[in-house]
Amino acid sequence: MSGTFLKSFHLTPLFFSMGAAAVFLCAFGFAFPVIFLVGQLGIVILIAVTIADTYLLYRRDTRISAFRKTSGILGLGDETRIILRIDYQGTLPLDALVIDELPEQLQIRNLELPLKLISGRNITEYNIRPTSRGVYHFGRLHVFVASPIHFVKRKITFPIEANIAVYPSVAQMHAVEMRAISRVSTLTGNKRFRRIGMSYEFEQIAPFVEGDNYRNMNWKATGKARELMINQYQDERSQNMYCVVSKGRAMKMTFKGMSMLDYAINSTLAISNVGLKKYDKVGLITFSNKIGTAIRADNRHGQLQKINEALYSERERDLEPSYELLYRSIDRIARNRSLILMFANFETLHMMDRALPILRKINKKHLLVLILFKDDDLTEKVKKEKVVLDDIYEITLAKKHLSEREEIAGRLRHHGIQTVVSSPKDLSINVINKYLELKSRGVI
Repeated sequence: MSGTFLKSFHLTPLFFSMGAAAVFLCAFGFAFPVIFLVGQLGIVILIAVTIADTYLLYRRDTRISAFRKTSGILGLGDETRIILRIDYQGTLPLDALVIDELPEQLQIRNLELPLKLISGRNITEYNIRPTSRGVYHFGRLHVFVASPIHFVKRKITFPIEANIAVYPSVAQMHAVEMRAISRVSTLTGNKRFRRIGMSYEFEQIAPFVEGDNYRNMNWKATGKARELMINQYQDERSQNMYCVVSKGRAMKMTFKGMSMLDYAINSTLAISNVGLKKYDKVGLITFSNKIGTAIRADNRHGQLQKINEALYSERERDLEPSYELLYRSIDRIARNRSLILMFANFETLHMMDRALPILRKINKKHLLVLILFKDDDLTEKVKKEKVVLDDIYEITLAKKHLSEREEIAGRLRHHGIQTVVSSPKDLSINVINKYLELKSRGVI
């Protein structure tokens, strides 16, 4: 037998169970010749059936090939479907067990996909959710096939390895873009935004919809069209907006497998896309104890891709962020008054107090919006109905932590710094709502 055959040949538990039964009959049959004869006959039948089973699995007209279908780029935090196609040429239906070598980042060790192989194309699939950026290595595909006898399994390995990059989620970016354009959301926690001011340039006359400002009603056009018509004004264009993302150790905190930095990165890509669609100039600054990425605000073609590539390579750092260094960087890059959307996560009131003087200096020169994270896990823990004695200590600490978060947001607002406090899952839409609100007011 060749080495390839020995590596692919496997005996099943059913074979060993039947073999053990035959050996037991032989051993017990020393005192009973009839039982001994039955045991010997069982061994002969077992060997014959095993040979026949092996022939069925290894005969030349049995051909199996496999393919893995994935997208060229995966989205961070997106549920992604992986499709496996098994092409089988043979007359006998086979039972198969498909095992795919998944990327180590997924930490999935028990993926086994049972499949009934019939002649032709056979499809099986599974879902993954990448929770970190980087290159994901998909390894070999292993298919264990067995005939209806189930005494032997044949292992077939397909070297269909592939490296796929996980970038910030473009799918989530387009999803919030559609909601931002329509300004209507039907999801829980998202709101319809009503314009509360007037921009500077007339755009068009359009039918009145609920939420429009009655002061912009065009009565002359209403009389002609015999329906309510309203003057629409477009937002002021070519304004500067910078997304500033902290990479300090506090951004390592996780929610549903993703770090706060990854949520901030997805949200940054989404708000950058909306800003460019609104004809604003968008830039990016990332910082920790040193400046990571610094992209000057622009609205030229390719700016979004440039930001996406920069976000792809960002990583959290173990040190505290330097807001003094950030101030100097903003002062150097953003020379004109700009909207600064800063994603940060202050663990304690003391951390915020140390950064507050710098934040106030930034807010004097620019319009600063600080985006903080709300801990949904702690909120759920505090709302827990059935409490046992062991939970009291944890709930007390959770309430203290949530109270401190509220005090941080309140103190920032007291000093004139606009603040958005959002759960990670609603971060993108809440940031976009704030951006649209500020544009409608004309305060950028």
